[in-house]
Amino acid sequence: MITKTEVERIASLACIQLNDEELNQFTIQLNSILEYFDELAEIETELEEERRPNVVRPDDVTKSLTQEEALANAPRVENGYFRGPRIL
Repeated sequence: MITKTEVERIASLACIQLNDEELNQFTIQLNSILEYFDELAEIETELEEERRPNVVRPDDVTKSLTQEEALANAPRVENGYFRGPRIL
């Protein structure tokens, strides 16, 4: 459970000024959110994970471009590397 003092600290870190009514309201709302997370943590998820298909594809080794091929259409090249615009 989150306390009013903790809500005041969070508001201070976020540079938000809260009056007493807002402080009470945020304390109630944040506690409600935390209770919901506790409910979600209790849900059994092991079966769901087993039913999910494996969407990870295997890595296939293929031939890649040579350095010259990679740089062939570059607008600017210097010493075998792409040259980008100068940023100040």
